[in-house]
Amino acid sequence: MKRQRGQAFILVLILLAVGALMITPVLNYLSTALRSQRISEKALARQYIADSAVEDALWRLLYESGFAESMTPENPVVEYSINISGTEVPVTVTKFTGLGADTLSLDADYVVPAGHLLEFRITVSDDDHGHLAYDTVAYDSWLQIPTTSGTLNYYLHNNPTPPTGDTDAQANLHMDEVQPTATNLYNYDQNYDSNVGRRIEESEGGPDGLELKEYQNWQTEPYGSDIHLQGTVIVNLLVAPDGFNYDNEGEFTVYLRDYDPASGTYTEIANATYQVDENQWVQPWHSTAPEGKYEIHASAGGTQVDCVVALGFGYIRVLSFTNGGG
Repeated sequence: MKRQRGQAFILVLILLAVGALMITPVLNYLSTALRSQRISEKALARQYIADSAVEDALWRLLYESGFAESMTPENPVVEYSINISGTEVPVTVTKFTGLGADTLSLDADYVVPAGHLLEFRITVSDDDHGHLAYDTVAYDSWLQIPTTSGTLNYYLHNNPTPPTGDTDAQANLHMDEVQPTATNLYNYDQNYDSNVGRRIEESEGGPDGLELKEYQNWQTEPYGSDIHLQGTVIVNLLVAPDGFNYDNEGEFTVYLRDYDPASGTYTEIANATYQVDENQWVQPWHSTAPEGKYEIHASAGGTQVDCVVALGFGYIRVLSFTNGGG
């Protein structure tokens, strides 16, 4: 064997054959990796473009005059397109019907004297009883009150606030400009029932001469100077019908009053009665806010982005953000 020639050549041929078998899949792999990188870069670019379109819709909801107001219960959808980096992106903004599709408001033109309190009171006049949710991030019931010197934004609180557990029903709860921070909605009237929130029984007449189970009220601190309320007061309440059923109706009345602690007397400023029909319920808690919740949908080259937001008090809170598509 040592005297024979060509054995190294045989080994070279074997290696060459093995290499020939391997070179094609290796090149295919490299080619696939390069194509995959290009595809990933394009998908990432489409993702950025779709995200930018959603940001545009968020900006329009928050700052563009008339944009949010253009979506009504009868026509809750706005469709438009925006060109971003040479890509035309269709955008759809939808206002949830039945949730934030109704406005509860009162017209006020009244001067609350220094030393007096402003009171907000609720009674139920139909469907046996109703429920209220408030003092949490998800259920931030509030009043937006225009005055001659600016807008007052009052949130409704429980006692203690932020809530840390179930409580009995309490009169003269507090309202102020501090936004709720609690995440759990507790039972605010465990002496009346076991449901979360505050139950109010149906009553006749009012707002005075009622038992605590027939009303709930909130008051500010005494004002240090005269406050002139002037304009339309917007009220956002999160309400649920008797039994939390979708097929129930309900009616409640809200009162805005001036209270003089020195004399113990009330002066009514305004009131409004609100009827909730059975076909309005889309979830157990129904909001009377004019702003409500919106869904934003943007699509760029097959990449879709969906965003659900809540709009109120001049700010936007993102509730969910979902990416989809290729």
